[in-house]
Amino acid sequence: MVQLIDVVMPLPVYRIFTYALSGDSLPARGGRVLVPVGRRDMVGMVWRISAKRPPSIELKEVKRILDTVPLLPEALIKFIEWTSSYYFYPLGQVVAEALPPGLLSARNRRISQISDSPKKARKCRLDLAAWPSKAPLELTQEQREALNLIYKAISDRSYHPMLLHGVTDSGKTEVYLQASAECIRHGRGVLVLVPEIAMTIQAVAWFVARFGEEVTVLHSGLTEAQRRDQWWKIRRGESNIVIGTRSAIFAPMSNIGLIVVDEEHDPSYKQSEKLRYQARDLALLRGRMSGATVILGSATPSLSSYRNTILGRYQLITMEKRVGERPLPRVVIVDRRKEGKKDSRHGLKKSAGPEWLSDRLKEAIRDTLDRKEQVLLFLNRRGFATYVFCPDCGYVFRCPHCEVALTWHRGGKATGAKTDGVLRCHYCGMESAALPLCPRCGGQAVKALGYGTERVASDLKDTFPGTRVARLDRDTVQGRRHLEKVVLDFREGRLDILVGTQMITKGHDFPGLTLVGILWADLSLNFPEYCAAERTFQLFAQVAGRAGRGKRQGQVLIQTWLPDHYVLDCAKVYDFKGFYKKESGFRKALGYPPFGRLINLRFSGYKKALVCNTSGDAARLARRLARGIKDGPQVEVLGPAPAPRVKLRDRYRWQILLKSSSLSGLRAVCSGLLSRKADLVPSSVRMEIDVDPYSLL
Repeated sequence: MVQLIDVVMPLPVYRIFTYALSGDSLPARGGRVLVPVGRRDMVGMVWRISAKRPPSIELKEVKRILDTVPLLPEALIKFIEWTSSYYFYPLGQVVAEALPPGLLSARNRRISQISDSPKKARKCRLDLAAWPSKAPLELTQEQREALNLIYKAISDRSYHPMLLHGVTDSGKTEVYLQASAECIRHGRGVLVLVPEIAMTIQAVAWFVARFGEEVTVLHSGLTEAQRRDQWWKIRRGESNIVIGTRSAIFAPMSNIGLIVVDEEHDPSYKQSEKLRYQARDLALLRGRMSGATVILGSATPSLSSYRNTILGRYQLITMEKRVGERPLPRVVIVDRRKEGKKDSRHGLKKSAGPEWLSDRLKEAIRDTLDRKEQVLLFLNRRGFATYVFCPDCGYVFRCPHCEVALTWHRGGKATGAKTDGVLRCHYCGMESAALPLCPRCGGQAVKALGYGTERVASDLKDTFPGTRVARLDRDTVQGRRHLEKVVLDFREGRLDILVGTQMITKGHDFPGLTLVGILWADLSLNFPEYCAAERTFQLFAQVAGRAGRGKRQGQVLIQTWLPDHYVLDCAKVYDFKGFYKKESGFRKALGYPPFGRLINLRFSGYKKALVCNTSGDAARLARRLARGIKDGPQVEVLGPAPAPRVKLRDRYRWQILLKSSSLSGLRAVCSGLLSRKADLVPSSVRMEIDVDPYSLL
């Protein structure tokens, strides 16, 4: 007997492949099969089984059935289908995103490896450390009120979205822990999402201390073997609690009762390449499909989530006081303009010290260190210097593949690099020796301006001799163990000053930290994004919240040349509602989210003229499609225009922004473009669709 089987493949095509299967054995929906594709064999996922008679054309046959039981639960299959449809991303590639490395591969050499059954697969143990922890003797009144509402939602066993708006150190983590225990008592599973790998360390430590071996972890910082082992543990039902970054939203859990999205506002939940999904939004969808309670937690909620509470779509729970009635840190705005005018007026040379360090912050750091307390300095820029040029002819050292300025990393190394380190591109990773001769005029007096975390850490050791300083950014994090060590060393007082990028700004609990310095507030305020103000307010409030979690009140110093900006006015008094009112007025007037919807279409390729012409043709077609929408709000087609970063990794990039108050019109235009893609877009040009974009760079 011959049957037809629909198989999805991890290929960039918007279609499902049909194969013939002879014999009585039937593969499971959601199981894997080995099938021929062109001249090679590939592993695909069975999506549908049909009893219809074979067509007149000859179909290729399935070579081998790899799974007799489903690899994916039925609920997860439906979730993946919706994700593929919503984000206009090929179904087979969504399946590949949902599975750990090695379970679905297009590479022949791995077929024998991935066809092993889970029982035969070599296990790779993941040791999860627990930090000393015990339940508090007494919950605060706000914690009790929050938990009563959450317990009721969990017992209802139905979809219930909540926004837990609690100031930093208000005890949200304890609410998550006790809500998880209640969910497990009801016989259902818990999924906890955190925005970055750095935050999983602390979250996992708290949960392991409370729940032990019931906890599993999923994120890209694990080895492939560890990820597969953790994934199978979840799939076999051996774990009731899963903690991970955004990709953990695809965890193969069958009976989810509670989903927690910690720091729900964080942009890291939005994937910026390949499948451009927003894990927070998918958490809400998965909660709806599973009949689960979904808690979105944040001290600085996203504007979209907060507006949903105003509209009655989410239940709002507020926690306005810190545990133990500890006061919030005192925020001081340091006006760098006045400092410069004072020196100029008195004919004084700028005070000795690095350019990034104001006198006010320098004094505060010295006082804090004298009290044997800790300092955290935030700068969202890596490297030693951010701008390298030749003063003789003005030549700027740029990446030849990306057309962006190279960053000087003095501690880096590359083939042929001298002790001066390397010039590195933060987009493609290209490196060259620093500091070289000018390629234009042969000048030797190459100069470097600007500063990043590497220079700040170096300057601190010179300014405060004997101080124990560490950095935490993408350059210094070398695997999970190194990250854990830095965080734990600072937490336990073995470091005096921690310098870092945004990975140090949220979630961490450092009892000895009393001073936080934000070195360059204007860097994010002037970013060319519609959400720059929101992002800046969240960053400032989050990093400020790391201070003063012990017995002594914390202090936050924000260095800026724009002291009168409304973001700083709101941040220094923790006025989220005031910020929401001001920012939402601007967004509503311009039709930006959450008052409008966006889809960004990006075209990229190696030939600039071809990319430009293709995007132009697509824009003209998009406008015709938009004019054809008779019912509903209009769709505005902006562009085509070069992307702000016009060239990355040798590919030129142009984009078209679709804007409307309704998503249905945007989707209709995108569907029309995709249906004509074969004729519209040459094979050498890549067309990518970003639904609900967070960044347009």
